[in-house]
Order: sequence, then structure tokens, then C-alpha cells
Amino acid sequence: MAQIKLENITKKFGGVTAVNNFNATIKDGEFISILGPSGCGKTTVLRMIAGFEKATDGKVSIDEKIILEAKDGKMLSFIPPEKRGVGMVFQSYAIWPHMDVFDNVGYPLKIKKLKKDVIREKVLKALEMVHLSEYVDRMPNQLSGGQQQRVALARALVSEPTLLLLDEPLSNLDAKLREAMRFEIKELQLKLGITVVYVTHDQSEAMAMSDQIIVMNKGVIQQIGTPMNIYETPVNDTVADFIGLVNFIEADVTKGKVRSEKINFETNGTFDFEGKGILAIRPENIEITTGPYDLEGILEARSYLGDSVDYRVNVNGEIIRLIDSVENMVNLNKGDTVHLKIHKSMVFPAR
Repeated sequence: MAQIKLENITKKFGGVTAVNNFNATIKDGEFISILGPSGCGKTTVLRMIAGFEKATDGKVSIDEKIILEAKDGKMLSFIPPEKRGVGMVFQSYAIWPHMDVFDNVGYPLKIKKLKKDVIREKVLKALEMVHLSEYVDRMPNQLSGGQQQRVALARALVSEPTLLLLDEPLSNLDAKLREAMRFEIKELQLKLGITVVYVTHDQSEAMAMSDQIIVMNKGVIQQIGTPMNIYETPVNDTVADFIGLVNFIEADVTKGKVRSEKINFETNGTFDFEGKGILAIRPENIEITTGPYDLEGILEARSYLGDSVDYRVNVNGEIIRLIDSVENMVNLNKGDTVHLKIHKSMVFPAR
């Protein structure tokens, strides 16, 4: 296993700061996801850990061994990628089309000039781990997308790394296969006990697989925490908006009260600021009823989703989205007057 420490990492491309003062410690055997929208700097962080990018400032260590250190754009220390003992799976898989599965997986060992019998033993072991033993002689064009992804994963694991880096490895798969592969990767990580850093823009992937999540936006860490902690107690509206669904409504915060004139709603709480705020309510924390409750509105739309029902309700011109179970589905039509019960809400300072 491996512990990674990133200290004050900054990366600039010309006048653009892609990563700004990134600080994080990833523990031995931990599965951590770096989550954020496209262009937020998450892949740049991964590439600096791998050694494919050099930092402008900061330090990266693996098991207290410095693998990268820079100051003011000058490299003070740098260990090349092939000497870091790291396995990496790219978004494009990077499988060589002219090599069969065996040669693709065994290529890193061939570069190290290991004996043929050692290479064969390790390759077959890696293919067994990803359930591809019977495909050893296949060419890449004879494999499905999921099988190609497994080949890339086996190649990353064949050198028995203590650290595995994955850069959006499931983005090219269909939704059903993507969901299945999440659990296979997590199961494999637990079985091998290795440390994993996983980059994704898919919140459901990060939530399902991670011990910890690092949420990034515009090159800056917004929050680090467990999936539950980040979902239940986001530190700001950016995190709340990126993790899960949420309704945002303008509000005023004064003396422990939150008041939204727009939807005629008021609640009490403990807040560390006063003034203009943003009331945030997740759709699953709202219940639709026909009797009088917190809010009154007009039903704009209702969508049956199989295991739940998605409602859109117009409350004084604000469209409030809520999701309720099928068991609680009420017999309503567009244009009907409905009432909403708010079970939980959050408040953030207005930007």
C-alpha cells in the first residue's frame, strides 16, 4: 500500500492557473476520488502524481519519499513515472491495436526485461483478477468496451503497484456496464489492499466507490470528506449543487431565522452569518401533499421514474423540484393546487 501527500501543489500553464494550492493526504489502502466539472484541474493533479506533469510549486510524496518538488517553476526534485511504482488507467484505455491481450498486459514487464516465464505467470494472474483469462489470445478489435477497459486495468496491475491511478476509466462505457464496473473496481481494490486515486466528473461513481471525496472547482479544493459528509453537509452552494440535486432560492438570514420572500417560507437555525443567503433544499427532502403545509403551489409536471416520482411545482413563480417514492404518489394532474412539506434545508451565504 502507499500513502500520498500533496503539499501546496500549484500548476500553471502560461498565465492560467490549473491547480491552485492543492493540499491533501491520501492514506494507505484508501480509495479517494477527485471530483469536479470538466476543466477544474482534477486530471492535472492525477498526472502530477503519475509524473506526466511537473508542478509549478509544491511537493508530492509517496510513503514519505519525495517524487516531485518545485518552487517558482523550477524543479528541485523529480522522479520519472517509470520509477514511481504507480499503475495508471487512462480514459482512452491506450490499448495497442496490433498486440493481443497477453502482449498488451505484459508490455510493462517486457520493458523491464523480465524473464518470459515470469512475465507469463504475472500476466495470467492479472488477467484472472479481471476475469479475462479466456481472452488471452484475443485482439483488441475482438473485445467489447468493457473488456478493453479490463485489459487496461490488468496492464496497470501486472507490475503489482501499491498505488493505482484511474482517469475517468468508465466514461466510454454505457450506463449499465459503467455501474457494474464500479463495483468490480472497488472489489478488486479491497481484495488487493492498494491505494486508489480516481478522477471523475460523475458524482454517482464517486459516491458509490470512495472512502473520501475531494471536490474541486476552478483549480481549488472546495471540500474533502466522506460521501455522506459531503452530501449531507456541503460547505458551500458549489458543492451542494455538484453533489446531488438541489433547489436554490434567495433568502435573508437574520438572528437565527431564514426568510425567503419568494416562496413565503421561514425556518429557524444556527448560522454563522447574517444578510443575503441562499436557501438550499434537496428534492428528496420535500414531501408533496394535498393538505395545508409549509408551501402552496401549482403542479407543473409529474414524471414516473419507476422507483420514484419526479414533481415540478410552481411556488410564486419559483419552480420547486421534488422526488418522492411511488408509494407516496398522489393522484394529481397538471394545474392542481398542492402543498409541500419541507423536511430539511440548508443555507449558504449569497455570492
